[in-house]
Amino acid sequence: MKYYILALICSVSFIACTSVENEAETPALLDLIITDSIRVNEENFFLNGQGQIKMVGDSLIAISSIRKPAIGIISLKTGNQIAQISASDFPEAPFFPSSFDIEVFPTLYIADRYSNSIYEFNVSEEKFIRRIKLQIPSEKVIKIALGEFHKTNSGFLVELTTGKVDTMHPDYYRNAGNLIYSFDNNGDSIGSFLKYPEIFTSQNGTINSQTYLKSTYYNNSFLYSFPQEGKIKRIKDKVPFSVIEEMDIPEALYFDKTLKGLDRVVTFDDFQNGKNIQFPNNHFFNSIFEDDNKIVLETWMTDLEGSPHKRSTNLLIYNKQKERWSETSTPRNILDMGMLAGVVNDTLYFYEGSLMQHDEKFIKRAVLRPIEN
Repeated sequence: MKYYILALICSVSFIACTSVENEAETPALLDLIITDSIRVNEENFFLNGQGQIKMVGDSLIAISSIRKPAIGIISLKTGNQIAQISASDFPEAPFFPSSFDIEVFPTLYIADRYSNSIYEFNVSEEKFIRRIKLQIPSEKVIKIALGEFHKTNSGFLVELTTGKVDTMHPDYYRNAGNLIYSFDNNGDSIGSFLKYPEIFTSQNGTINSQTYLKSTYYNNSFLYSFPQEGKIKRIKDKVPFSVIEEMDIPEALYFDKTLKGLDRVVTFDDFQNGKNIQFPNNHFFNSIFEDDNKIVLETWMTDLEGSPHKRSTNLLIYNKQKERWSETSTPRNILDMGMLAGVVNDTLYFYEGSLMQHDEKFIKRAVLRPIEN
């Protein structure tokens, strides 16, 4: 009887949290082939510099600007801007987007750092619907830019941060507490989860302030990664917010999971005294996409050894059915390739609108092809 109970406990534990062991697997190589490119047509350079890019169904993309409080909606077929929501047009909703969600068109939700609120709009009618004031702990605020933010069936998942500790001090990661907070549709707090992993909290010197956490929301679950932890993990969107699946990120050909930092703590006095401090650049994920068949990770790699580009990108792809990893064979200049917006069937959509290398903005379509031996 004792052995039966022990076996039952082990069985339940396995079902509750599935771990996919694939660390030793070498990813297969794929070619990323650009099939076509269309120029984006918008009104009066409405989006001057891109922030976040998100797919809307299979025919639109939504883009935020890093220089203007605005969201633009672009047709994937024509490249034309079909709608826009700008804070200057809504004095009752003076937002600056930390992030946004527009999974169910035409409803747009914007997480606003300055009011610690969520603004709801109808994009088709270009109409402000309501402001949802979030019940946020006094020591927390919505992340100022490029925060993780997802609309769920029961409310919202929002990345919060603290302003009490300088991000250049390693105590920031040790004292940040939970990063993701769950709120219902009225803004009332449901709970929170997800601290920085040990690889961050054990640092004694300054690390470059980058966006290390990247996530997506799919099938009522929160899929996320701190790539330097070497894991991708899945959490159900309901209390107790426990990890129900995790998998190893494989040793890739180009992407470096190492967390690099300085051997001392840098302060603002160092900058005021004119010290030229060079921070090691860490690789990170630019975006995560998931559907029934696959998970796609777009990388951002600065000063990649052997690459002629200052900023390079490639893709890591996980095939759910085969439980196999692959990666694209040649890193691209991210200022040419752009940021992954999403995937429709076998077609990948990228958007390049940074204006750092070109005066025009483009949507690019691409496919993946196996490399013949």
